[in-house]
Amino acid sequence: MTRFRRLLIYLATILAAWPGGRPLAQDVGYMVDIVGVEGDLAEQVREASILVRLRDRPPGSMVALRRRAQADEERVMDVLRSNGFYAGEVEITLAETARPVPVTIAVSLGKPFVLGAFRVSSERPDPDATPLVVGLESLGLELGRRAIAREVVEAERRLLLELARRGYPLARIVDRKAVADFATHRLAVDVSVDTGPFARFGRVEVAGLEDVAEAYVQRRLPWEQGDSFDSRDMEQARQELVATGLFSSVRLSTGEAVEAGGLLPIRIELRERPHRSIGGGVRYSTSQGPGVALFWEHRNLYGENEFFRVSAEYDSTVSAFNTTFRNPDFGGKDQDLVLSSRLREESTEAFDSTALSASAVMQWRLTETWRASAGLAAERSRQEEAGMRRNFTLVSIPGQLYHDSTDDLLDPTRGGRLQLDVEPVLEALGSSLNFVRTELADSVYFQASEEPRVILAGWARLGAIFGAQRQELPADRRFYAGGGGSVRGYGFQLAGPVNAEGDPIGGKSLLALGGEVRYRATENIGVVGFLEGGNVYRDQLPSLAEDLFWGAGLGFRYFTPIGPVRGDIAIPLRRRDDVDDPFQIYLSFGQAF
Repeated sequence: MTRFRRLLIYLATILAAWPGGRPLAQDVGYMVDIVGVEGDLAEQVREASILVRLRDRPPGSMVALRRRAQADEERVMDVLRSNGFYAGEVEITLAETARPVPVTIAVSLGKPFVLGAFRVSSERPDPDATPLVVGLESLGLELGRRAIAREVVEAERRLLLELARRGYPLARIVDRKAVADFATHRLAVDVSVDTGPFARFGRVEVAGLEDVAEAYVQRRLPWEQGDSFDSRDMEQARQELVATGLFSSVRLSTGEAVEAGGLLPIRIELRERPHRSIGGGVRYSTSQGPGVALFWEHRNLYGENEFFRVSAEYDSTVSAFNTTFRNPDFGGKDQDLVLSSRLREESTEAFDSTALSASAVMQWRLTETWRASAGLAAERSRQEEAGMRRNFTLVSIPGQLYHDSTDDLLDPTRGGRLQLDVEPVLEALGSSLNFVRTELADSVYFQASEEPRVILAGWARLGAIFGAQRQELPADRRFYAGGGGSVRGYGFQLAGPVNAEGDPIGGKSLLALGGEVRYRATENIGVVGFLEGGNVYRDQLPSLAEDLFWGAGLGFRYFTPIGPVRGDIAIPLRRRDDVDDPFQIYLSFGQAF
């Protein structure tokens, strides 16, 4: 062909494709209908189908459309086989004369195949070692159930995880055979595993430390060198290091081979986060007015997660300055020494008080959710109540048992918090006052609906003081109810008995409870309805014969990345005209409880 003829053909091709000229090709539009399957299986067929995926990009010819259909037959069969339908059939038909072309994917499932056997054979370096036996239950499999491919693959992952828990972290799947018996409609799976050598925890290399001491990191590890390897210990170590709050990134990995004596080296890669923080918050309530709280803290004072915080708070009723120092692992792992001091001045309708206190407390982490503490505390206070001034010197042994199974500190959606406080106050330093103050507090959270999200939350408090008369007790050690952290709708400390001037007198016992319905309207907006009731009593035990002071209200929540902003308005349902305001407003950060 001469150069001139090639040029003519090239120009003719351009003119044929030019608008107004004859098109080179006509796209073949089509529509797809899937029959014979429904639900999740139909969705899997749609996701696997090229015809469905490319229907917005029609092919240029009927031949190309047929090729798509032919490719889809095997893809849909793969979906059927992966779901245990090895005897299934797929037929794809095209009504080629219609436009757009109707395409029908007709699926016949046939009788499903069930899992008849799942056998594991291991290639072990030590032929004399006891054979490994892994039950099907631990792999999530059940003989006689429909053979689904993803469950078999998941079983293999669980098999390797189980081996890693038993000291074989280097195990790997070397072969898998699946045989379908069309006579019995059963599938038999044989998996061959190379377990690798039995491993023990070896040397630990820690990388990425700057200010944190390596000795502190080593103490967080739940194993000793030479212990049998267990992958659960690796996860526990990761969680403990994360829980320290010292690191923004924690990664644990194993070496690729064991060393002498079967020791497997471990590498821990850490990235420290800033150890100093400064922050604060604001609040407002109708009875206490605006309030502010500020703090500065250092979470790694000497390199081993020593915690030191200085904080202050102020509103119309209280001004306080606090210090707290926590020395972790004091005398042993999972026990901390906490030293604290407080200077507090209160001026409420019930009393005026200035107090200086200090304490030394041991805290124990019993389990992941249980904590306990006990210690020694001393307090010197000057109080004025009903025109009478008194000085107190108190020495006590505070003890606490605490359980927290919630999923979030500021906005829990499930779990609960249970706290028991027992504080015997002793006759010491010239004081003849001797009593025991006890309080039990509980809160529970339950997600009633996922979409829309509705949380049901409830709380209750029960308190009692034994060993002294109400009038003998320091006013700030009595029980009170009412306010934003108690029974909303009533002024601060006013949900209880008052004197002739309408001032609260406190009590030797307390009963209070409440509940909320928390509705998440949008990603950032929530609405809350609540009902709360409580009372304090002159006797050392609550009296069910006395009515509770009930309050009810509505709340608004604005959710931020660090927790919700709270705004509540509540009314007293048992209003006393000369004591209680028609309503109370509360603004703060975090949920009410």
